[in-house]
Amino acid sequence: MSQTEARVPGFLAEVGFSRIIAVGLVVLTALTLQTTVLARLTLLGVIPQLVLVVVIALAWLEGEKVGVTAGFFGGLLLDLQLPPASIVGLTALVYTFVGYGVGYFRQYSVGESVWSPVLAVAVGSMVAEWGYAFLAILLGRAWVSLSFTAKVTGLVVLYDALLTPFIYPLVRRVSERFRPERVYR
Repeated sequence: MSQTEARVPGFLAEVGFSRIIAVGLVVLTALTLQTTVLARLTLLGVIPQLVLVVVIALAWLEGEKVGVTAGFFGGLLLDLQLPPASIVGLTALVYTFVGYGVGYFRQYSVGESVWSPVLAVAVGSMVAEWGYAFLAILLGRAWVSLSFTAKVTGLVVLYDALLTPFIYPLVRRVSERFRPERVYR
């Protein structure tokens, strides 16, 4: 390679190994809290989707690449916690699309509002719940009812939006702490 050719850094060099570990630990911590502590703190039988809140916060802060990656792995880890009769990969698919959508549409937000992440989590939670229900129907799963899905969606959106002011600053702090330095030549 000549000196005039620029060497393209690999994925790990661009993202940073410590950042991958930090984001992975944030998702794993959210999964652990959601499946243990928050599983007992239900609101009318609905468990808050802490992993989804973390995925949306990461996508909002870092964009669609991180949103897709965190959404896929967070959703897949949640899928592996479901009963054997469940569709493994459905949550991963839904969270991947939500992570991409939030990461993509963040560029259209106006300024740094305190309410922007809360609104992103509310909309992302709604899309995730309805997307999961729609895909489950397409894949032949029994569907309860439109009113039940609406009730569950409303409670998940409320619960996740209430968690956002506590979770988003923590995710932002980890994200900023492990952001790789960009060197431009």
